[in-house]
Amino acid sequence: MYIVGVQFSTNKHIEESDAELIESYRNTHDMDILAELYSRYTHLIYGVCLKYLKNREDSQDAVLQIFEVLLKEIPKHEIRIFKNWLYGVTRNFCLMQLRKEKASQKQVEAYARDFFMETEVEMHPIDSQRARTKSVALQECMEKLKKVQQECVQLFYYDEQCYREIAAGLKLEEKKVKSAIQNGKRNLKICLEDHGNK
Repeated sequence: MYIVGVQFSTNKHIEESDAELIESYRNTHDMDILAELYSRYTHLIYGVCLKYLKNREDSQDAVLQIFEVLLKEIPKHEIRIFKNWLYGVTRNFCLMQLRKEKASQKQVEAYARDFFMETEVEMHPIDSQRARTKSVALQECMEKLKKVQQECVQLFYYDEQCYREIAAGLKLEEKKVKSAIQNGKRNLKICLEDHGNK
C-alpha cells in the first residue's frame, strides 16, 4: 500500500524496535522510517476504523489519513508504547469523523452506550459536547466535586476513557469508578440547578 508516494513496508528498518524507529523519525523526518513503523500496525488501525466507522471504504480512507496525522503528531508527543498510543489516536480520529457527520449521530450514541456502559437515560448537561466545552457554570461545578468524582468524570467525559481504563489509571475498582461518575453527575446537576436559581 502506498501513501503520499511512500510504500508502507520498506524492509530497510525491519529489525529496529518501535522506539528506535520513533527516535529516528524525530531526528530525520524520513517518511520511509514512519512507513515501516506504521506498516506494523495497519491491520490494527484498519480493524479499529472498521469497528467505529462501520464502512470498509471509509475505514480504508481513514488508514491513509491517520498516517498523515502521525507525520505531525509523533514529534509533539512523548510516546512510551507506540501501539497503545496509536490505538488512542485512531479511536479519537474515528470519533471526530463520526461527529462531523450529522447522519452518524445515532452511531455515536450507540458507541457511547456500548463502550462506556453508561446506563442513565436522562439527558444531562455533561452529555453535551457543547456544554462540556462552553458552559462556564459546568466548569465551576466540576471544580466543586470531590477529587475522585472530578477525576472520574473528567476522564470519562472529557478524555473519553472507559471504566476499565479509568480504573487502571486511578487504581480503583470499576464499580467504584462507575459510582464516582454517577455521584459526580448527580452533584453536578444539583450544583447547576443552584446556579440557575441564583
